[in-house]
Amino acid sequence: MIGGFAVTLHGYVRTTKGVDIVPDPEAANMSKLWDALSTVDARPTDFQEFKPHALPVPFTREGFIAGDGHWALYTTLGRLDVMPHVESADGEMIYGELRENAVRVDLDEIGAPIWIASTADLIAMKEHANRDIDRIDLTALRMAQGEET
Repeated sequence: MIGGFAVTLHGYVRTTKGVDIVPDPEAANMSKLWDALSTVDARPTDFQEFKPHALPVPFTREGFIAGDGHWALYTTLGRLDVMPHVESADGEMIYGELRENAVRVDLDEIGAPIWIASTADLIAMKEHANRDIDRIDLTALRMAQGEET
């Protein structure tokens, strides 16, 4: 998990429009994710938020499993953004790198572990994105690390 919910799980509670994830891209995992998304009536949002090169293949099981596009989905539980990678100042950050640095969070309400991006990885992503909300998150994350007061 990356994005606003990851920031919240690192201690800075804020609103966010949805959950952002970078899933394991292996076909078996993407197939399981497709099955899970089917149970919550996932459907793509409009594509205004993405650049043309990030547009995914058709939203079918095969396209989802094989594709490497970014998916912005509406579900019965809210919005979910599924991304094959994220950008930082150093370039693309893919699942393996993010997972290696990830922090495990156990929430009783979920019943399974959640792996969230490390503070350092979140900072790298947010520095690159450089939106207003990202600059606020950067201050909060750095304060949590004792880097700012």
